[in-house]
Amino acid sequence: MDFYLVFTKNRKRFDKYVKVNKIKNKVIIDIKYLLEDYDVNDYDTYKDYFNLIIYTRIKHSIDKNKDIYYIPNFNNKDFNINEVFKIKKILTKNTKFNILIFYDEFKDNDYINQSIFENMNIFDASQILKSY
Repeated sequence: MDFYLVFTKNRKRFDKYVKVNKIKNKVIIDIKYLLEDYDVNDYDTYKDYFNLIIYTRIKHSIDKNKDIYYIPNFNNKDFNINEVFKIKKILTKNTKFNILIFYDEFKDNDYINQSIFENMNIFDASQILKSY
């Protein structure tokens, strides 16, 4: 089983990637979409509850042996990439921790690029997509 940390701001690009590569047996956890779906306007108030929902979805996916594609909310003003990397701690040892980057969307963001390259050793595999 694989866990993919997907760096994209445009969900349509990721959906196209999934369609072109015919990826099946997957669970997509898109934080921005889930915040909108659960109508969470004040994230700080519901932070613990929302994190429990995300953890539960990850745990159920692991139990069902489905690949997980996790898309963080890059629109969050308090976004901390190191917090996202901590997800690896909750994964089982049989789960591969991978990264999938849509480079064109982050080529100008030095903070994210530097953080990814500094922590590249925590990933089992990486894919950097120039255009999609």
